[in-house]
Amino acid sequence: MPFTEANSRINNKPILSEGSTVLTVGPFSCPEPTNGHGGNGMNPPSPESTRHYPEALEKWWKERVEESDVHTLENLHRNASVLSDHFTVKRNKGFPDYFKKPGHLLAYGIYFHPQSWVRTRFPLLEVIEHRGWMPDENEDIHILDIGSGPGSACLSVLQLLHARFPERKVRVTAIDQSPHALDTLRHCHADLNHLWPKSSVRIQSKNLRHRSTLFYGGRDRFDLVVLSFSLNEFTTSSTPEEVVGLIQASCRKLLKKHGLLLIIEPALKETSENLRSLADSLVVDGAVHNWGPYLHAGPCPLQQTNKFWSHEVRSWHPPESMQYLNRRMQRRIHELKFSYVAMSPTSGPSAPKNAEHFRLVSPMSRMKGHFLMSGVAGDGLAHTYELMFRNLDSEQKRTLRKIERGDILQVKNLEQFGDRLRIPSFGDIVQHYHVS
Repeated sequence: MPFTEANSRINNKPILSEGSTVLTVGPFSCPEPTNGHGGNGMNPPSPESTRHYPEALEKWWKERVEESDVHTLENLHRNASVLSDHFTVKRNKGFPDYFKKPGHLLAYGIYFHPQSWVRTRFPLLEVIEHRGWMPDENEDIHILDIGSGPGSACLSVLQLLHARFPERKVRVTAIDQSPHALDTLRHCHADLNHLWPKSSVRIQSKNLRHRSTLFYGGRDRFDLVVLSFSLNEFTTSSTPEEVVGLIQASCRKLLKKHGLLLIIEPALKETSENLRSLADSLVVDGAVHNWGPYLHAGPCPLQQTNKFWSHEVRSWHPPESMQYLNRRMQRRIHELKFSYVAMSPTSGPSAPKNAEHFRLVSPMSRMKGHFLMSGVAGDGLAHTYELMFRNLDSEQKRTLRKIERGDILQVKNLEQFGDRLRIPSFGDIVQHYHVS
């Protein structure tokens, strides 16, 4: 089937399943690219979109701000700026319980909760749709969120899994060192239960720097273990070898046979490469198997280059309260940038070992006379692909510009052209996977 925007539709079937050798057409309804500062004319996504942040959640956090005698949307930008530095450039200095300060907690809810909510959905939906992952059947779905904070990641998972498996009960265990954050999570879950019916949340306040935290201490095994921007809290004083050993032991103790470990980290080059090195070590040792982001089972070929590193760039529509807070901060908030790995004790499906199936690891760049992009393919290698402008009409060019870093393509009839692989025509882009 030729690749067009018209024939790319949302479907709920796995793109790759056990024994599959080809991709099928995935959803392709991404929003227009943004300019990063608002005022871009992008329409809000539909409530069914992965990129949608529920209005009920935004309203809930705004009400918490309105209840404050000190803080307003006008003055929370200072707290948000401090947290932003802690989550990125100052991560190696450690994480105190910043939620002790009410302003920090409120700023997180308005500014960071929406980002984490949407960011978590991209890799999780991909392993469900594209890889065919499912929690064990005929059982309650058990989730462990380590370093949960106020619950942006685990509540997002709750809502997504309820939408995918409405007949199943979902149980979350959330661990964080901040009792203030956990108390907020508990209240939010109770107040907005209509977003995640048939679910329960159990909270545990534990020191995230204590290594036993990763071992949880209970007898449960989990379908999904999530570490969203929290891996650094366990690894600041550990060697890479110690971290690998810790994660190996945790996977053996915490995950069910078909369980999934999902680690999401900032898109900074050093952070992303450290995460990728961890994943490569675990895969090589055979402790776990790769379920994302790459299509092959082996290590990341980008670790040997200095041009690109493994991370995602996804456009979205921030909620109005977040945009309002950002007026003083002037951050680029219309793109979500993050790196992730998904691993399981059970091996997952893989694409054919060729250059025709690949994940985009660079921007889709419009150069003189052609589109240029880099991808990591099913053969485990990084390739540069090009598509000439000639014979492309305006609709086809517009469709190509909507492809995002992290999307998966299948092409045919590749031609070697110097150090590049040329896609002869638009019609040779056969299939496309895009999280809508």
